[in-house]
Amino acid sequence: MPKIRLVALDLDGTLLRRNKTIGEATRRILNNLHEQGVEIVLVTGRMYHYTKHVQELLGFPVNFVCTDGAFLLPKGYSQPVFESINPEVTKVVLQTLKEHLNVVYTVSNDEIISFCAQPDLEIRSWGFKLRQDDFCSDKDINIKQIEQIIIIEQVVKAQKIYKNLKSILPGIKLDMSPSLKSGYNQLIIRPDGVDKGSGLRSIAERLKIDLRETVAFGDWLNDLPMFKEAGLAIAPASAVPEVREQADIVSDYSNDEDFIAIEIEKLLAEKIA
Repeated sequence: MPKIRLVALDLDGTLLRRNKTIGEATRRILNNLHEQGVEIVLVTGRMYHYTKHVQELLGFPVNFVCTDGAFLLPKGYSQPVFESINPEVTKVVLQTLKEHLNVVYTVSNDEIISFCAQPDLEIRSWGFKLRQDDFCSDKDINIKQIEQIIIIEQVVKAQKIYKNLKSILPGIKLDMSPSLKSGYNQLIIRPDGVDKGSGLRSIAERLKIDLRETVAFGDWLNDLPMFKEAGLAIAPASAVPEVREQADIVSDYSNDEDFIAIEIEKLLAEKIA
């Protein structure tokens, strides 16, 4: 493998410990890489406003890929680059679910739009900038720039919504996975072709870095597209089975045990990093 020029880091379950801090060993080794000219990229499902403080925890400027690839802010850019869902797709989805909008959330311009007065607390794992709105089929302002649609519903109901949307929009980019909330699933609709993998690819292109010169760290299902793009994919011991299976390296250590620092040290010893 070529010498590493870019390190891509998922946040929750990967870079961040359970208490949402960064281990000192991990912070120190990433700072050393930054000083040597290696680009550090935070690649997360979180929104930017809920991610940018991690740069302060690290202590140096980084590149951002947020909202699962729909929000990009390369280092030095004054304005983000957004990827949006086709407005017609958004309109069909919201019209189809108009009787169930209390479980639907849209992400627009780094803000979460809720269609109910009391949003599910689970939505705050994406971000905390929320505002309430009403969906009206003849009002386009709601759907012009939607980077993501999130549906949080009980498992059986979520499965029915998934099948319904798939039958109406067969080509829709729709993922369903277990929610952190017990007994619930989360459905996520993204712009066509947009995920953590496309975000990593776009950042690498802008930085003129070959993807073979990148290493990605992640632990969850939404990290799999990033793993496919990266030159080397590393998962913590605590990663979900699907991610462990797709990783090039599965660490013996977890995010609470500074697995990133440990694995980078090994790469340094092999003169890869």
